[in-house]
Amino acid sequence: MKLLKTIALTVTMASCCCLTSAQAAVTQVEGQAGGGIVPWGLLSAGTPTASFTWVDTGDYTLSSVALQAGIANWVELSYARITFDTGRHPSHDGIILNSDRAATFDPTNDPGGEWLLGKVDVDVIGAKIRLLEMSDSMPAVALGIQYKETNVTETFLNAMGAEDSGIDFYLAATKVIPIGERKLLINGTVRATKANQIGILGFESKWEDGYETEFETSIGVFLNDQTVVGLEYRMKPDNIDPIREDDWGDLFFAYFPTKNMAIVAAYAVFGEIAGAEHNAKGGNNFGLDQRGLYLQIQGNF
Repeated sequence: MKLLKTIALTVTMASCCCLTSAQAAVTQVEGQAGGGIVPWGLLSAGTPTASFTWVDTGDYTLSSVALQAGIANWVELSYARITFDTGRHPSHDGIILNSDRAATFDPTNDPGGEWLLGKVDVDVIGAKIRLLEMSDSMPAVALGIQYKETNVTETFLNAMGAEDSGIDFYLAATKVIPIGERKLLINGTVRATKANQIGILGFESKWEDGYETEFETSIGVFLNDQTVVGLEYRMKPDNIDPIREDDWGDLFFAYFPTKNMAIVAAYAVFGEIAGAEHNAKGGNNFGLDQRGLYLQIQGNF
């Protein structure tokens, strides 16, 4: 499978959830406080925040515009619009497909054929409730919910037996543990979901119509009060037989010059998001083995 280079630029205005002098949460791609791909047990600091995330693989772009705010340090509300765009609109190399047009074939009948999504938006409305505050002996624990709705084509949804909306539920726990002169941040999230590719390709399918329980984690080591290195891993369901869905992961380096600012560089592995091999004239492989680099700049205003 072809390895493709990803350069992702994320410019984010997000709140910091500070439990140590340098600990912070960025805005997760679905709009809630956490890591880049995993929501944490930490909440937004309360100040209304806005974020913009941009990923460009060369095969597609993935962007997220989000709003987020905390209420009384116990509830976090958020909204995000995620846009997945291959840049292939009607028509390109014989493929006629965008958010308003259907594929020229049914992948369930021709799983080896050529198909490619053009542009898909996913709206995510989220709420997170703090159950426990972090203490010396206990992690921060939060219960979250995300309502998602996609505008992927009805023809695609009908072919897959999928729905255009769904709800994710998750429980997240985050703890900072002193280890000698350093600190270790550990987060574990358990998610119940029906989403296909976080909702880009709809929810459930004729092959799998129930909730799947998936595990997500973030681990970071504070090299000092201003520098963190770590990794994230997010398991994802595989509901649609003709379209493999891979887990997500990233390896990150974060620098916090102040408690209100963060600069993050990471190598992300997204796996296959959408599409079989595209063999049209002048084409290449789209949506396959998406992995590469991203840069994130975050400020709390």
